[in-house]
Amino acid sequence: MASNADDTSTFTKAQWEDMVYNTPVDKTDMNKLIMNYLIIEGYKDAAEKFAEECRLEPGVDLQTISDRMATRLAIQNGDVQAAMERANDMDPL
Repeated sequence: MASNADDTSTFTKAQWEDMVYNTPVDKTDMNKLIMNYLIIEGYKDAAEKFAEECRLEPGVDLQTISDRMATRLAIQNGDVQAAMERANDMDPL
């Protein structure tokens, strides 16, 4: 079972679970993954507390999460023009 990206091998569910469970995960990498999830999903308060507890830099200004969530909501509601305006306001050219 090679880990080469070009490998087209298939795995059974049991083989896959075995590989996942036996792959070591660095605590810092796991914390970064959790932080990324909190930011993407818009959990600003949780991201702030998690950053403090883990002494981890979030990598983005957490104050922009509200703006990002409003932009995402506009897209989900089909208001692409409003989403584009919000995105341009957050990151003008």
